[in-house]
Amino acid sequence: MNASDDGIFVTDGQGCVIYLNKACERIDNVKAEYVIGKNMKDLIASGYYSESVALKVLEKGSVVNILQTTINGKEIMATGTPIKENGEIIMVVVNARDITELIHVRKKLEEIQQKARQVETEVELLRKQHLATGEVVFRSPLMQRILSVIIRIATFDSTILIEGESGVGKEVISKLIHRNSKRKDGPFIKIDCSSIPENLLESELFGYEKGAFTGANKEGKMGLIELANKGTLFLDEIGELSLMLQAKLLRTIQDREIVRLGGKGRIPVDIRIIAATNKNLAEMVEQKTFREDLYYRLNVVPIYVPPLRDRKEDIYPLILSFVEKFNHDYGLAKSIDQNTIKYLLEYSWPGNVRQLANVIERILVTTESTIIDPSALPLYLKNQPQTIAISTSSSLKEALDEYEKKVLLEVMKKSKSTHEMAKVLEIDASTIRRKLKKHRIKISFN
Repeated sequence: MNASDDGIFVTDGQGCVIYLNKACERIDNVKAEYVIGKNMKDLIASGYYSESVALKVLEKGSVVNILQTTINGKEIMATGTPIKENGEIIMVVVNARDITELIHVRKKLEEIQQKARQVETEVELLRKQHLATGEVVFRSPLMQRILSVIIRIATFDSTILIEGESGVGKEVISKLIHRNSKRKDGPFIKIDCSSIPENLLESELFGYEKGAFTGANKEGKMGLIELANKGTLFLDEIGELSLMLQAKLLRTIQDREIVRLGGKGRIPVDIRIIAATNKNLAEMVEQKTFREDLYYRLNVVPIYVPPLRDRKEDIYPLILSFVEKFNHDYGLAKSIDQNTIKYLLEYSWPGNVRQLANVIERILVTTESTIIDPSALPLYLKNQPQTIAISTSSSLKEALDEYEKKVLLEVMKKSKSTHEMAKVLEIDASTIRRKLKKHRIKISFN
């Protein structure tokens, strides 16, 4: 028994210890001479063992398996087997195996498996985001956070309000939400509330029955809201809706049903609504030009898409994306040199992504060279006003004169005539000449 790596521990029929081998001494960190002859109840009471499998065997009369913790903190798997004679237990043989290392290894394995699952989850999320974001080109952490939120909420049917300046990509975001929603196989219907004349907008939205008004289709017409059934309705420039149509839209959102013009029957519609605006709807509510109840119905999940000037890290990948797109669309093979890209990166892009796309398309299709240099850029991009330091010890008049002179010199360096300077600074050419004379600036153009 002393040759065994497992601890072997034997008690009599009353739970008194009568034998333990060398392995059991090592595992339990006890000496045989101390425990032999003692009852297990007393050994537990003195703290040598947390519990006794031998006592459990005596209590149950059958084989018992337990996990034990020894006085030195080891984890032990103990199996107690009764030895019977004439139906009475005369001895209990306990086999104890030290599984402390095994438990440690198992915990390490579980940690590794947990990390692996976490990595798999992150990779899957990134893969889904890559597939899901499609045409959305971005690099900035700001857009990464926004798109993570979008992917997360897309699966829910909550109404979404997308706010941001013109050209930031609100329609692209709305399509991204639809593409990642449960309605992706349903229709995506866009309604541009600013481009449809007011007198036609109601019939376009809600449709009409035959004979509803003069010039109406004799068969009647299904409205765009009804066409979006089982899909997504995208209301672009929602701030342009009249108060009358706002009230009717509110009823549609609340009741999920419409009434066609000239009709009486209510038509149920199963739609997910996404609205977008470049206006401040909260201010419009205060000014009583937008219904407060409709605003809160639309503003369930607000998403703000920041302007391009606040996420300049996105400009370069957008440039590359648009160059690739227009090269493909028009069968071109052109590229933009680094000096040109520098101008594009420095510009503030008040028209945002839409303006950037238009500029890239323009310079690609109007330039003969395969490598586009700064000469192809619009003047307003090449003549961006620079920040100029002035002396803080001057009077206000002196400081203004100093600043004006430096601005004139900077703009002159990048212009070819006083007319071009006037265009950049948005003043008359005669005023340019007068100011040049005032500051004794010698006229010299490249």
